[in-house]
Amino acid sequence: MKRTDNTQQTDEPTTESTRRSVLKRTEDDATSPINLTRRNVMRTTAAAGVAGLGMGAGFAGSAAAGGLDEFQNLTVSDDNRIVNEDGETFKMRGLSIPDPKRLHRTRNLRGKTPTQLVDTVTNNEAGWHPRVIRVPAQPQDIGTRDDGSHHPMGHTGPEYEFGELESPQAVDDDRRKQRPAQPQAFTREELEEYLENYYDPIVERCKERGVYCIVDYHRHWHEQPPGIEEPAYAENHLPYDSEYTNYWAYNSHEMFGEDAPGSWGYVDQKYIEETPGDDYVEGISEGNLEGTPYAYENWTVNQELLDEVLMFWDVVAERYGEMDHVLFEPYNEPTAPGIWGPVEGCGAFKQKPLWDTFLDEFMGPIIEKIREYQSDRVLLVGVPGWCQSVQALHWRNFNDAGYDNIAVTWHNYAGHDVSQMNNWFNDTNYQSPDAVEAETGEDLESPYLPVEDDPYEQECYGWEAYEAAGLQNAMDHHPVAITEFGWINDADVSHWLRGTTTGQGTLPEYGVPFLDQVEGDDRISWVGWCADVRWLPKMFDNPNALEEGELDLVNDNFYDTPFEDIPVGCDELPCEWDLIGGEDSGVYIKQMLEEHKDDTVPFDTRTIGDGDDGGDGNETISVGEYEARDLDDDGRYEDVTGDNETTHGDVNALFQNRNADGVRNNPEKFDFDGNGRFGFSDILELLEKI
Repeated sequence: MKRTDNTQQTDEPTTESTRRSVLKRTEDDATSPINLTRRNVMRTTAAAGVAGLGMGAGFAGSAAAGGLDEFQNLTVSDDNRIVNEDGETFKMRGLSIPDPKRLHRTRNLRGKTPTQLVDTVTNNEAGWHPRVIRVPAQPQDIGTRDDGSHHPMGHTGPEYEFGELESPQAVDDDRRKQRPAQPQAFTREELEEYLENYYDPIVERCKERGVYCIVDYHRHWHEQPPGIEEPAYAENHLPYDSEYTNYWAYNSHEMFGEDAPGSWGYVDQKYIEETPGDDYVEGISEGNLEGTPYAYENWTVNQELLDEVLMFWDVVAERYGEMDHVLFEPYNEPTAPGIWGPVEGCGAFKQKPLWDTFLDEFMGPIIEKIREYQSDRVLLVGVPGWCQSVQALHWRNFNDAGYDNIAVTWHNYAGHDVSQMNNWFNDTNYQSPDAVEAETGEDLESPYLPVEDDPYEQECYGWEAYEAAGLQNAMDHHPVAITEFGWINDADVSHWLRGTTTGQGTLPEYGVPFLDQVEGDDRISWVGWCADVRWLPKMFDNPNALEEGELDLVNDNFYDTPFEDIPVGCDELPCEWDLIGGEDSGVYIKQMLEEHKDDTVPFDTRTIGDGDDGGDGNETISVGEYEARDLDDDGRYEDVTGDNETTHGDVNALFQNRNADGVRNNPEKFDFDGNGRFGFSDILELLEKI
């Protein structure tokens, strides 16, 4: 669907010259921008005077509200619960949506605009009752490369079978193989433009719909192609500075450095293999740690990545920090180097220096930057290893490091190792693979084969994901926010999301027992992934849209592809979506949100929504000779002329009919600047949007 600009001529004799100076477009290029910037427009109209334009004072009016009646500052109690200003426990339950710029770009493929999606999943009359909406902001959507080209779209990695993609050297320029956007992935100016055009409307819409908005800086590291010699250790194979990786730190010991893989597993393997037995034992003993050139303590943060994150929050925290309904998630998944292993023992001792580096030198500065603008609200803080390294909190938590009001985020999917045993709440007692095998009756492969007759090495596994990826009683130190979890029973989806064994990624095997456990502890909040028809594991289907592999996109990229060439799955927005039921996540997560809509929700609420789960977008308001429409279901009627487009003709029509009954009686429908009334600034705001 391609939009065109068809500026309509109007007749306003008494103010024609002033009006044309404000609304004039270049006549030689119909696609060029307005000649005057908003600042110059403001100067011009200020000089002319409001009276000169024939406009009186604004008309009073207020925007619609719903869901939670009010928002309170959320903090963390002494007993590790998220609480409101009266100290009452608030268990957050909600949903994630995709990046709003990505949603906007693909609105006709998906079938909804960003605000239409928020409206759908906050429609109380249709049975939706989230209390938070998590909104990712992805660096690859925010900015462009230095040469002006677009970043790869940022899937979590190529799908491959061992043997088909044998080594990193086999990865060619096919961008479906997906490299991560390297830092710094955007400029401050690109970020501000992104926020204004795509993120601000969603933040405001969450407020109007009565839900807290989680601003999620959605960066993560990508899966890597498998190595030639040891494909099982794919994530250990590529170096820190590879274009396929994005580590938050690297090991600066002389044995490693920037040219070596930065993952903890690689460092541990190589150090064990190349260090003589006695020297290895002595090198990791606590008595010899201080002053030792010790490989496990020599970690250096990725300064370019840290600078990018600090710049993001310097802009974003200042912009939204004082909004009562906004919560911050500083970094979605600081992945490699991850921290894996037991809470106690040799394997734990070896990884403590890496955790200290993360606390003090990476996440610490990010928290301090946010606290410049939002000093006393709960932060949802991710940890290394895809947000699974929570055992490290037993060594030293964020309070110990000097940071309060912290909730720790944890992510889990049906294919994770702890999900194979439904062992999500595993306690802090580390079990060897033999013990896990005895418990489950299944053969488990140890990451390191124990050396016979050497009890020390048998007790010194570097990591064991069957135990280390669980919650490990992290809620004894901080509230836990599970900001991602989900499942889908689809053999064509990555095993991390659907499970690696038959039936594992299903409602009875994963969904029900997982949420049963999570609902048993009010120190744990949850946000389901993902309220979408494309991002997996998805909760909806659009029966008219093409699937991912069927799209014909330039460079597999929605931004490189001209908008009119992006496949259309919905001719007239919004289109109905089918909520996925059966053994998949959609219907059940919605049911759980409704079942627990009042549980540990210490706020007055009001019902919002019309019961229509999709909406037909056909409601109109008479504005003079026109029938104005809301094209994107955000509550604002930007299509004043009713021609299914928003052009400069709509600005002219609104200016002409500013005193019409339809505008006077519905000021909130034309309150484009969000100040609670209709006035001249709303006409300028509509102009700027175009």
